[in-house]
Amino acid sequence: MGTLSVDLSVIIVNYNAGGLVLEAVASLQAQKFAAPDGDAGRLEILVIDNASSSEDVACLERLPSDVVLVRNDANVGFAVANNQGIARASGRYLCFLNPDTVVLDGALDALLQYCYRHPEVGAVGPRIWADQDRTLLLPPGDPPTLAFLMGRFIADLLPAWGGSLDSRWHRDAMTVWRSREPMEVPMLSGACILTRRSVLDRIGRLDPGYFLYYEDADWCRRVRLAGYRLVHVPDAEIVHYFNQSAQQDVGATQGHARRSQARFVQIHYGLPGRLLYLALRALHGRLARRALIMPPGVIDFGVLADPPKWRLPEAPERERVVEIGFDPRLIPSAAAFVSGDEYRFPAAVWVRLQPGRYYARMLDVETLDPLGVWSWVKE
Repeated sequence: MGTLSVDLSVIIVNYNAGGLVLEAVASLQAQKFAAPDGDAGRLEILVIDNASSSEDVACLERLPSDVVLVRNDANVGFAVANNQGIARASGRYLCFLNPDTVVLDGALDALLQYCYRHPEVGAVGPRIWADQDRTLLLPPGDPPTLAFLMGRFIADLLPAWGGSLDSRWHRDAMTVWRSREPMEVPMLSGACILTRRSVLDRIGRLDPGYFLYYEDADWCRRVRLAGYRLVHVPDAEIVHYFNQSAQQDVGATQGHARRSQARFVQIHYGLPGRLLYLALRALHGRLARRALIMPPGVIDFGVLADPPKWRLPEAPERERVVEIGFDPRLIPSAAAFVSGDEYRFPAAVWVRLQPGRYYARMLDVETLDPLGVWSWVKE
């Protein structure tokens, strides 16, 4: 570690997303922010490459000369690579940023200013969009609890019971999506988390046992258990293109997700929690496919090569929300607040979507009553 010579160190872990890293770094270098004393803030950027392809490494050669580039000979995992960045960073504040992001104007300053004013806060995160036109909001982080994980399994097995879980998730998500002031949340998205070095010194770095996924849930849970608050700062905004590295091997990333989820339960809920989790997961794997059905009244567009559009029923002048996701329960889901009589899926988001089945549902913003359900398969 250096001598804390800069105010903010941003750590980006890359795996075969070099072109996106260049875009993320450019957005960071365009930022202006104030230091705690009011002077111009000093920024440090570190890119940790996890043994990307030779073509990707060549792309990283175009990084500005003042960016610290660390090359690993093997893919050591997301948590370990971030910890390498922490060890090299010299900032009083640190930001963990995904490679497939763009930081919008003023975001770093908004996050830092909130931290300066609120020493009781352990970490902050921004509002996250799926596109630079800011038409589609990404979901807030799921609560890092065993109860939430078990609830998801049971809701799929017992759809009638799942309505209660659905309602709670969507109301909580709506509160975050519509927030205009900073608000405390149980979990921050790992796409962008900003914290103090003093918090890391107290609670520790990311758990290196998580190769991919759940390292953010584990760390956020430890932050809260230490008595700090996690705060969503809506004035800070980023774009997250989402999963651009992980989509290269979907099967492998799903395996990492399952192993990391089991590790999270074992660490935070012990052997009884792990046994309950594994039993429900096994039952879910056998029965959920039969339990899950298409949402009632769904309009199926079939297989699509181009982004869909559809008519919006009722009251075109009234604001509604369209939720979009790959789970028929729409947990998690992205959200677009719309008015008018037609919705067009954003083309900039469509080109980055993985192939597969998607669902969309329109809700009344105030009552959350469903007003329409659609589905399609992206080829």
